[in-house]
Amino acid sequence: MLIVVYFLFFDTHFQMPVLASFARSLDATPFLVGMIVGIYSFFNIFGNMISGRLVDIGYGKKLVTGGVLAIALCLFFYAQASTPFTLLTVRSLHGLAGGLVIPVTLVHLTGNSLKNSAALFSKRISFYGAAVGMASLSAPPLAGILASFMGYERTYMAIAILMLLPAVLIVFFFKENRGNLLKEQLTPRQYYHCIINSPLLKLAYRLVFVLMGATGTLVSFFPEKAENLGASPAVTGGLFAAFAATAVIVHLFWPLLISRFNLLDNVKAGFALLLAALLLVNYLDSLPALFFAISCYGVGFGLLFPSLLEMVAGGSQPEWRGIATGVFFVFFSLGVALVSPLAGFLQQSGLGISPFLSAAGVSLAVMATALRLLNLATFPIQR
Repeated sequence: MLIVVYFLFFDTHFQMPVLASFARSLDATPFLVGMIVGIYSFFNIFGNMISGRLVDIGYGKKLVTGGVLAIALCLFFYAQASTPFTLLTVRSLHGLAGGLVIPVTLVHLTGNSLKNSAALFSKRISFYGAAVGMASLSAPPLAGILASFMGYERTYMAIAILMLLPAVLIVFFFKENRGNLLKEQLTPRQYYHCIINSPLLKLAYRLVFVLMGATGTLVSFFPEKAENLGASPAVTGGLFAAFAATAVIVHLFWPLLISRFNLLDNVKAGFALLLAALLLVNYLDSLPALFFAISCYGVGFGLLFPSLLEMVAGGSQPEWRGIATGVFFVFFSLGVALVSPLAGFLQQSGLGISPFLSAAGVSLAVMATALRLLNLATFPIQR
C-alpha cells in the first residue's frame, strides 16, 4: 500500500512545475491559470466526502481501484487538451478522482494496528508520511526533466501509463478489512455528533487547515522571493528539495519521537516551527538564510503531519474512521484552496500585506480557536 500512496502523491506533486506552464502554452489568461491550478482542490473536497462514507460501508477496494484508473484516464486526457477550458474540465475530474482515493489509503494502512500495537501504528504512520515526502521530493524534478525533453503532452502520457502500476498492485494485494464495517448506516447527524464530540478530531481538522494553507502559500510565493534574491530555477528547486528532505527524515524518525515525547508536545513544536519559518522567509534576505528557514519548515511539517494522522485515527472509531478521515482531507484541501488565494489578494490589495505574514496571521487566528482543545485532547494509547 505504501507504493500506492507514493504514486498517488507523485501524481499530485509532479504537476507543480508543469501545469501552470502547460496552461499558459494553451493561451490561458492569468486568471484561468489560477483556476486550473486551484480547481483540483475544490473538487477534491467532494471526492473526500464520498470516499469516507463508502469506505465505512465496505467499498474500499472498488473505490481505490476505480479511482486510480480514473486518475490514469484523466492524465491521458490532459495530453489531449487543446484549450484552457478543456484543461479546466479535465483538472476538475482529476480532483474528484484523487479525492476518492486518498482517504482509503490511510484507513487501510492504519487498520487495526492502533488497537493491536502502538509501536506498529506509529511505524505505519511514519512510513505513510515518508511516502508522501518522497513523492514531493522526487516528482517535481522528474516532471521538469521529462517536460523539457518530451514536451507537456508526452509527459502526461508517460505519467498516465505509470499510474497503471498502482492499479495492478491494488487488484492483487489490497484486502478489504471486513471486521470494522458499519453494521448499521449512520445518518449525517450521527456522523456529525461522532466528530463534534472528539476533541482530537476537531484539533486535527484545524491544524491540517493551517498546515496546508501555509504550505500552499509557501509553494505559491516562495519561488518569487528566491528569484528576487537571484536564485535560478534550479536553486529554487533545491530549496524545495531541502524542505522535502527534512520532512522525510523527521517522518522516518517519528516512531522514536512519539515514544519519547507526548503527541501534543510534538504538535506544539511543529506549529511553532511552522510559524517561525513563515516569519523567517518573510524577513530574511539571503539565500543561505532561506535555506535555513525552509529547512525549519520541513522539520515543522515532519512533526505535524504524522501527528495529525495519529490524531485522526486516535480520535475516531474503526467503524466510522472512513468518514473521519474523509473530513480530515476536506480540511486539507480547503487549506490549499482558501489561504493561498487570500494571501495573494491581500498582497495585491491596497494593504500590501506579505503573503507569508498573511499565512502566519491565518494560522494564529485558527489556532486561537483551538486553545481549549489542546487541553481536552488526549490520545487513547499511553506509550
